[in-house]
Amino acid sequence: MAIKTDAASFSESAPKEDPQPEEARYGKRRLPHFEKPWTIYAITASTRTRRKLSPAARTIVLSALRHFHLDRYELFAACVMPDHVHFLFQPWPKEQGAHESAIFWSVSELTHSVKSFTAHEINKLEQSRGPVWEEEVFDRYIRSESDLHEKFRYICRNPWESKVVRPDEEYEWIWTREDEFRKAEHLKDPGSTFVPGVGESVPLSRTSEERSFRRDAETHARDGRAPQSAREARALPKPPPSSRQDNAERLPVRGLDL
Repeated sequence: MAIKTDAASFSESAPKEDPQPEEARYGKRRLPHFEKPWTIYAITASTRTRRKLSPAARTIVLSALRHFHLDRYELFAACVMPDHVHFLFQPWPKEQGAHESAIFWSVSELTHSVKSFTAHEINKLEQSRGPVWEEEVFDRYIRSESDLHEKFRYICRNPWESKVVRPDEEYEWIWTREDEFRKAEHLKDPGSTFVPGVGESVPLSRTSEERSFRRDAETHARDGRAPQSAREARALPKPPPSSRQDNAERLPVRGLDL
């Protein structure tokens, strides 16, 4: 299903915020939000009143998330579930501020734009009205390389862990950059056999050398890579209970956009 996701549609729906220089920011609506330049975030957005997304609606959401990949942000992994969506991304600078400091796209700008656009498209598709998403999203600051890998595996395994599909079934609404790269390589060489999850790992950030000024000394997540495709992540053993996400993160709570 081809979805038209033009930049103007996204830009019109983005909230207006005052430019912020390259420094940490803290905001609070109903949930606290902490933002820092070049940080990777694990985001979860839930549908309003657990509205079920049809297969076509899930395709709209996944296409929208991919639209600004390597433009406004770097998308590492995404999974659109029947009533929520998980994704890992790193917001990028949108302009230079005073004293050569970069002004970054904020998490609220980016998520609001995606939610607003997809809500409009889904309602148009299903000839319905009203909000599709909860007002806020749950965002988690990725603090280390192991944290990044854990969230990547969690997102890629979510449909099977949640029993949305059987263990032997594929799930269409999962995206990783590595899987897309391998598919592109297969298109260049049609005679080859594309096998998801097989081959060398592809660094998630291909621009790390060009953007050597990136900094995240606290987390070492600057040039983070998730060495598994979605299929490889599914095949890995479950992490011990102590290192798995807590219930508040795994199970969205009604009334909060987790």
